[in-house]
Amino acid sequence: MKFAIWGFQSDSEIKKHVHEILEKLASEKHELIMLNSFAELLQIDRPDVQLITVEQIPKDTDFVISIGGDGTLLSAAQAVMRTPIPILGINLGSLGFLTSLERDWRTGLDEILKGHYRIEERMVLNCRLEYQDGSEETLWALNDVVIERADIFNLLALEVRVGEEFLNKYLADGLILSTPTGSTAYALSAGGPIIDPSLDAILVTPISPHTLSVRPVVLTGEKNIYIKLSNPVGQAHLHIDGKNTRKIDGRLRIRIRPSSYRIQLVVTPDNTFYEKLRNKLHWGQRSSQKD
Repeated sequence: MKFAIWGFQSDSEIKKHVHEILEKLASEKHELIMLNSFAELLQIDRPDVQLITVEQIPKDTDFVISIGGDGTLLSAAQAVMRTPIPILGINLGSLGFLTSLERDWRTGLDEILKGHYRIEERMVLNCRLEYQDGSEETLWALNDVVIERADIFNLLALEVRVGEEFLNKYLADGLILSTPTGSTAYALSAGGPIIDPSLDAILVTPISPHTLSVRPVVLTGEKNIYIKLSNPVGQAHLHIDGKNTRKIDGRLRIRIRPSSYRIQLVVTPDNTFYEKLRNKLHWGQRSSQKD
């Protein structure tokens, strides 16, 4: 099998785990490729590891192994967005909602190498930026598309339409449009609901809305969502999965809909979404701290 080792952070713990993973896969005669910038960070120079750039992931790669946290996996997702290569996330970060294995990854990786795993397909957002001159730019998000104010002293005024129907004019610090996968990310911190990732839906969550009655809305994935700044000279920042930032203004229209692409996540059989919610959010656990 062919494995691509992916990451962009370096510390002694990550270096230790990466060396151990490489040794294990090499000892079982698997083909190894690695992001060149990651190898340089970790000072890895092995003749049995082929170094590649972000754009050079071979289409016949069996798995991308993302080593880090959710941010690392999101960057891997961007790299394989148009190629159906499954991603196996090993969490060496803090929360790790998207990753399948934790720091004690060894047993889980053994089971995956034996074929004991399943693939979860996750919905992706297609975000098309429609410029006034008629040009367009398309971006893709596994987690969310976030529009935030550029001026810290003024609220954003955002007009949102679902298809041709007007939904609302949001006065807020910003707006989060997330997939069900992204409902446990920024949208959750902003008060949005948690959505089962098997659903095709788009969550619209205002960031600190001016009116308390304005609440998050879960929309069907069957219609296009159009967003425009109400003020033609207004400015905002647009973020795709926390990266790919663009400065936008009121002359631009944003169209968001589910993409035809799907991200494939490698999951161990006993690692369900509901179990992850209980473990990561400590549901049902009482604090042992005494008053």
